[in-house]
Order: sequence, then structure tokens, then C-alpha cells
Amino acid sequence: MDVESAWITLADRVSEVRAGSPLARVTILVPTPASGLDVIRRLAREAARGGGQGIANVRAVTVDQLATEIFLLVDAARSRKPLTPMVRQAAAAGLLAVEPGRFDYCADRPVTAQALARCSATLDGIELDPTGAPPVVSEVHRAHQAVTARLEGGFWSRHEALTTAAERIAAGKAGDIGTVLAFALPTATEPATAAVLEALGLDDSDVLNAGRPDLAGAHWTSASDPEDEARAAARAVASWLAGGAPGHRIGVFWSSGEIYRPLVARRLQDAGIEFNGPAPVQLVDTPMARSVLRLLDHLPAPGELLSVRPLLDAIAEGLVRHRDLPLPSSAACERLWVNPVSTEDDDAEPVADPGDQGTAAAEDRAAEKKRKRREAQREFDAFHQALSAQLHEVGQAGSWSAASEVLLRLVDDFLTATGPEEPTRAAARTMLRDALTDLADLDGCGSTPESRTVAHTVQEVITAHRSRTGRIGTGVTTGSLGDALGRDIDHAVFLGLADGLVPVHAREDALLPEDVRRRTEGLPELDERVRRQRELFEAALSVVPAPLLLQPRGSLRESPTYLPSRWLPALLGRDEPETAIPSAVAALRDSAGWATDETPQPATAQELRQQWLTVRGHHPGDLDSEHLNRALEIRADRRRGRFTRYTGHAGPAALPEDFLNRPVSPTALEEWVNNPFGYFVTKVLGAELFADRELAQHIDPLTKGNILHEALEHHANQALADGALPPVEHLLGEAERIMARERNEYWIEDLWQHHRAEMLEQLRETHAHLKDQHAGGWGLNAPEVDFGEDPEIALDLPDGTVLRFRGKVDRVDRHEDGTMRVVDYKSGRRDKFKAITPEDPTAGGTKFQLPVYGLFARSLGGADVRAEYWFLGAPGEPVGYELTDDVVDALRADAHGIVTALRAGIFPHRPESERYTNVTTVCGHRDVTTLWEKLQDAPELGPHLVLLTQEETR
Repeated sequence: MDVESAWITLADRVSEVRAGSPLARVTILVPTPASGLDVIRRLAREAARGGGQGIANVRAVTVDQLATEIFLLVDAARSRKPLTPMVRQAAAAGLLAVEPGRFDYCADRPVTAQALARCSATLDGIELDPTGAPPVVSEVHRAHQAVTARLEGGFWSRHEALTTAAERIAAGKAGDIGTVLAFALPTATEPATAAVLEALGLDDSDVLNAGRPDLAGAHWTSASDPEDEARAAARAVASWLAGGAPGHRIGVFWSSGEIYRPLVARRLQDAGIEFNGPAPVQLVDTPMARSVLRLLDHLPAPGELLSVRPLLDAIAEGLVRHRDLPLPSSAACERLWVNPVSTEDDDAEPVADPGDQGTAAAEDRAAEKKRKRREAQREFDAFHQALSAQLHEVGQAGSWSAASEVLLRLVDDFLTATGPEEPTRAAARTMLRDALTDLADLDGCGSTPESRTVAHTVQEVITAHRSRTGRIGTGVTTGSLGDALGRDIDHAVFLGLADGLVPVHAREDALLPEDVRRRTEGLPELDERVRRQRELFEAALSVVPAPLLLQPRGSLRESPTYLPSRWLPALLGRDEPETAIPSAVAALRDSAGWATDETPQPATAQELRQQWLTVRGHHPGDLDSEHLNRALEIRADRRRGRFTRYTGHAGPAALPEDFLNRPVSPTALEEWVNNPFGYFVTKVLGAELFADRELAQHIDPLTKGNILHEALEHHANQALADGALPPVEHLLGEAERIMARERNEYWIEDLWQHHRAEMLEQLRETHAHLKDQHAGGWGLNAPEVDFGEDPEIALDLPDGTVLRFRGKVDRVDRHEDGTMRVVDYKSGRRDKFKAITPEDPTAGGTKFQLPVYGLFARSLGGADVRAEYWFLGAPGEPVGYELTDDVVDALRADAHGIVTALRAGIFPHRPESERYTNVTTVCGHRDVTTLWEKLQDAPELGPHLVLLTQEETR
């Protein structure tokens, strides 16, 4: 019989049963609760049309619902709790902790308990004889018996409910269930369900099913990937709704919820279509659950603190905050992690804003900033310690109920709401609390919380907490293939009909292999499991006479190419789809016309705009959509290499009015030349790049240079105090002390020892060079000297701009003959500075430190001034020159070129090196390089291109 005949026959059977007594009790067994609601509604409509007795005292329930109802009539059953997969898994974990048997090598892995719990559920009610079976089967049998013994006093299983219900039905102790009918039930998949149906006097011939589907009217279409399938489904639904079909009589069903559930939900939401079904975002997908799980994955040991990286990740979600303790912003916490601030040292170097030094209130602002950073460090440390202490309580909880209480307190204390919450977040908080409360159910199953397993257990509990969106019977129905059974609908879309998804590739069970299943009654073999998949597949497709069948050809998220389900050709009588959606663009152009008989219609306003642009061409301004027009401009400018506001030409308004009046460091000028866009991001916008300390394998060049500079500074200060150069042992001792402080525990030890030895050798070489210099008449004047305010270092530019400089000189020396020398230490190689000469003091406008430092030394009263770079690996081979009027003129001309570019808002993205983290690597080195190659032909960039390509042309 076809599906409509099955519905009519069901209504006739109910009428026959109630012919003599209009209020006779009727129980209809259905495959799902949703199909039960459809059955009652369909019977009500049939009664209204035919003048029947109505639906009073008629109910539709699943076999499991009926069995549970009958089982709970037993007094002893009501005092026990239902056995969930999570409880069974916890019992298996408890068994493995004390009696691992042959699983001792993997007993501490959560997946082992998970596998044993699955096998135990399969073996419920099965008489397994392990004689002659592989040893692993005997171990599985032993574990099943032990787990069952642990649970039988406090929990009841589904199998127990079904078998008890069958016994009570046969004994006439089932209560008032009336006449029992069955509708759209699949073949019983286990002996216990079959026993209930047999006790009710039902066999397969009594179940009203549509039979093998007649899919002559089905439309089979392939799409490029699941994303396009979901778009096609939304367009088809929109067309049906536009044609007058009620939403509650449309269904969208999929083969894989993991793939299609979020895709379908997003597309229906975008189209403004109301639907009901599995929630697109389950509890485990929410930021709140992720935050808790991330913290539990790193439970601290007694006396230790939580690792900072997972704490920062949780803070970045925007949810972690204490009900009482203050916490700095996520960005501030990141900065404190990268550069911790001492909360005790009042003499620490003030941290000033770029360009802040040299103003009247610079010291006050720097002191205030230092105070705020110190206060933020105290707040962060207090929060870190409080959270670590509470997480430690979780690992030390003696029972699951105690762990549940601690975790609920953790949510209340550290994921507290600061005000009214948006509905989705409030719902996630409620679901999370419910899931954590369920942890208490694990008490009595023979396991206790342990630091190494508690995170996995909580994740399993959270994952098992499933939620729905919408109300059953309201709006379009969504769900799995099994959710289609017994539904009363007119239109249906089926997605994911590809081999591997339907049927799922079945594999032999290593713990319960096929030879054991063949000789054990009740254990389905591989062929039987595949047959049941096919039966469900055919029953689902029979729910409507003309379903829309969608099949993906591939996946953008994975590599495989999908083939059609092996069952489709036989059912449809053809080997290939009638139509194929070649691409997302083609789907937009043709809309839903390929899928329905309705006039093609885009499903969303965005699709309408995209369709317009696809058909008409990309012409910004055609549509009244500012965002879309800007996106098209960006795409066109980057593709064609036009120098516009989207590719680095920010214009004169990009800089604050007083930006060029602020003192500038010479290294900032060099940063513009190196990457103007990076300069804009860091110096104009004030953004910072953070390096993850836990991902670092070795010391970075900046930290290495800071260690060497600080050691030399302390050594120089000691030299001034003693009036003589301290021995090399003092310098090396200072370096060792600083290195111990800066040592990152995540660095690879061998690499650290290599770099440590290299730094110590550089300091020995530098100390020997200092001795030679001292013998040659040079003496230390001052180390680490700041300049920029007193004295003020200024340079008049040709356009009238007065450029003021600020900075810090590593050391100032004075010779016996009165010559002044400024020295800047370099811990890197000499190669990239070899272009500096007295004739080209800025290396073509790319190096500005030496001439600016020379101006500072001249302000100290030196008649003759020399500026030098000392390379700590070879300090006897400096690069430098004497400061002359020609050098100052070259500085003036080259600095003027950069200031002109800044004033014009010239900030193209010139690619930086891939060897370290920078703005280019964050944006994507390949794309940046491609755009830069195109931009070099832009006429607007021509006047500035000489500066930006100096190093490339050398």
C-alpha cells in the first residue's frame, strides 16, 4: 500500500475498534514522538471530515514509552534511576580502575571505557558463550557482567524495562492500554522489543506501513557540496511555502546530523522560515560549555596554578568573569601574559605610549600607566589564583555529587552574568547547569572523579544533553532519516544521499567480531545491520510520493568525492540524477526552478542581491546595499592592483591632527619603510601583536636582544660606580641572572642551551672589545640614555615641518681627545647594515638611528661626534661614521620623504619576512605579496616607491 492508503487504513481501524464504544481506549505504537503527534492530528481531521467519534481516549506512543510506563507500575522500579549511556560508561571506567584485566595497557584512556559501555549495552539480554572465542571477547563478557552487577541495584536499563513490560503484558498486568495498533514501525531491532510486540499480539503483518516506496515522482539532484545542498533545500522550501503549502506539512531530513544540522538551520534562518527540530547549536557547541571544558582539560595539580594559555582562551570567549573579583579586559590580560609587570618594584621603567615622551605631561602619564598596569596585574593574579583553587577542588572531589556542586559553583562564581543576558546565552547557562546537575547521577556506579578523567566525563555529559528548537508540529520539520518515519507531510527534502553516508560504511566490531555474532542469538551480524539501514532508508523516502532527493558530489571541508547512495539507482530506476547544480553561482542564477514547478525565487534577500549581481554583472552601486558595494570595491581594487583606501591609500585624514607634532623615534621611521601598513596598524591605530609563549620553541630575537642589552647596561652602571671596567665574570653573572628570569619553560631545552651559550660568547667578545677600547682612550660617559624632552632633538624639514625625535641610546662614550661616540648594540648579523656609509648615512632612507643618535650626542656638547652600530657577535667590526653637515642634510631629505608620505596617508602593505610573527604573517604572506606586486604599478604610489624598494634593489 502507498503512504496515503496506510493513513486511511489506520483511521478505518480506529473507527472499527470504537464502533461500539466511542470512548474505547486505543493505543497506537509509532516510531517517534513527533509521528505520534501527527497521528493524533490526522485522526482528528479524518474524524471531522467523516463524522467519526473523534480522538478522545486515543493516544500514540513509541514502544519504549509504553514499556517504560508499564515498567514503572512496579513499586521497586520507581526507586531506581534510568540507566543512561553516561552512567554505564562511568561504571565501566570504575571497573577498569580496579580490575582492568587484559585492558590494563589502555585502562586509563576514556575511549576504552566508552567502548566497553557500548558493548555492554549491546549484550543486555544476550546469552553470550565466550567458550572458544578470542580472549578479548571473554574480557568483554566479564566486563559486561561486572558492570551490570555494579548498576543493577540503583539503575534500570532499557532492556529491563522492555522485558518486564512484555512479561506484565502477557500476564495481564499492563494497566489500561486498550486496543493496541501499530503504525509505521520498523522491524524490531532487538529481541526485547520483539517480545513486547509479541506480547501485544502484533507481528510484522499487523504494522501499517507504506511498503516499498514508489518513487516515480521523485526528483534526484546532485550538488557540489553539503553547503549547496542546504541552500537548495531552503530554496525548495521557500518555493513550496510561496505556493501555499503549510509549513508544518514540509520536512527536511538528512543522513548525517553532524554535517547537515547546522547548515540546514542556518539556511532556513537566513530565509526567515520557521522550523522545528534538533537545535542548530547544541550545548557542547556553546561558548559557555567550551569555556568550562577548556578549563577542565587543564586541572592544576595541588599547589600549582592553572596554565595561563587556557585561561586566556577562556577569557577571550567573553564569558569568564567573577561575581566579585575584578578582571582586566581580554587584551590587557594577553599583554600581562606576554610582558608581566612586577607588583612590587616601584622603580620599574614606566611604559609610555608611542610618541608620548617629550610632552609636558609625559612623566605623569607614564607613571599613571605604570600604576594601572600594576593594578591590572594584581587583579589578574588574584583572579588566576582564585580560579585555580576552585578547579583544584574539582579534581579532589570525592564523589560525583560533590564534583557537581563544585562545578555548579564554578559556573555561578566565574561565569557570572553582569546584567540581563541575551536569550541564547541564558538558555545555554540553564542547559549547562542541568547537565552539571546530572553528574550527581553517576554516584553509585562504582567510579569516582579523577583529575585525568573528569574533563572527559563532563564532556560526555554535556554532549549527551541534546536540545531542540521550535515546537513539534509548528513550522517546517527538520531531522534525521529516522525522524521522517510516520510523518504526515506533503513535501520532503532528503539531503546527504551519498555512499558512505547512506549507508554508513559498516566495519566489523573488534570487540564482538562476526564469528561470535554468527553463533550468538540476538547479536546482529554486519549484513543484518546494513539491511536495517536500508529498511529505514526506504521507509523514510516513502513518507511523501514525490520527494526531492539531494546528493553531494564532494565536500569543501574534507577531501573525498562522494558517489550516489548505492540504493538510489535501484529505487529510482535510473543510474544518475536528472539534474545537477554545477556551482553556487549557477544555483543563484536559476534559483529553485530546477527543483520545483514553482516560479524560481531566491530564498533570502541576500540571495536576491547575489542573483542580481550574478546575472547583471558586478557593478557597484546597482543595489542599495552599502556593505555589498564596498565588498565589490574591495575585491575589484585588490584584484586589479588599484591604490585606494582598501589597498593602503588612507588619505590625509588617516592621521590624528597632532600626530606629526609628537616626537618620533628613528626606528619608527624605519618601520614605515619596512611595512607602511604595519606602521599604520601599530603606530597609528595602536594595535599590538602577541606571541603565544606556549607555542614558542626557542627564544625570539627581541627577547634575546633585551637580555643582552640589560646585561650590558647593568655592567656599565657598575663600571661607573667602580670607576673601572668590572671583570667579565660580572657581566656573565648579570646575564645568567636575567636569562633565568626570562627563561620560557616551553622552549626546547637543547635549543635554549645553544642560544644561551651563544649569548654568553657574544658578551665575552664584547667585554674583550670594551677592554681594547678603554686601552685606546675611550671612556664610558653614560649607558642607556633617554632623549627627546631634555634635551629636545629637532630637525627642520624643507616644507617647514619641525620633526622632533625621541629614543634611547645604548651607551655614550667620550675619548680623551674630546670626541663623543654614541653606540647602538645589535645582536643580529652585520649584513643588512653594510650599505650604510658616510656618503649614504641612511642607506637610501631605510636606516635612521645613527644620524639621529649623532644629533643627540652633538647636543651634549661634543665638537666631534661619531655614531656606530656594535654587532655583539663581532664588536670589533662596527658600522658607523662621523656626524657631518652632509650627514644631517641626508637625514633631513630622507626623513622629509617619509613625513610627506605620512601626511598623504600612504600605507601600502609591503610584505615582511615570514621568519617571525608580524602584521604580514597575520594577514597572510602569499596574498600580501601578490597584492604588493600589483600595487608597484600604481601611479599614485610612484613618488614613494623608491623608498619602499631600496632593500629589494640592493
